Amino acid sequence: SNSSWKNRMMSWGFLLGIILGSFQLLLLPAIQKSTPILEVRDAAKAPAIIASVLQIINGLVFIGEGVMVGTGSFLQLSISTVIATAGCLAALHIFPPKIGLSGVWLGFGVFNILRLAGVWVHQTRIGPLSRKALEQPNPVPAT
Repeated sequence: SNSSWKNRMMSWGFLLGIILGSFQLLLLPAIQKSTPILEVRDAAKAPAIIASVLQIINGLVFIGEGVMVGTGSFLQLSISTVIATAGCLAALHIFPPKIGLSGVWLGFGVFNILRLAGVWVHQTRIGPLSRKALEQPNPVPAT
């Protein structure tokens, strides 16, 4: 069914997000050798870790938003993106002044978590592949 295909793709997005994030974490020692300036290396460490963890969310978001495009749910996708953008802008107003560059990456995290929430609502509540939509009987077309 369409729903099992969607769930399988989401599982792949989750798995690939974990793989890519893990790969980024494995490369962290190499990134630390990219400059001799200790302050730059220290400043880059936390954002690199945050970015690696966000890959898990990104894998789910990219697949989920692809499903939204594929089902023609452009209005829902647009609303989700506007909400996520507003959340990101608020986070960028709050976090960077307090914690610097890591705050920028946390702003990206807020953006992607809100996008993931939009994907979740679409897939479980209001989208054409949600359980509710799939349980509705198909109307007989008029002839």
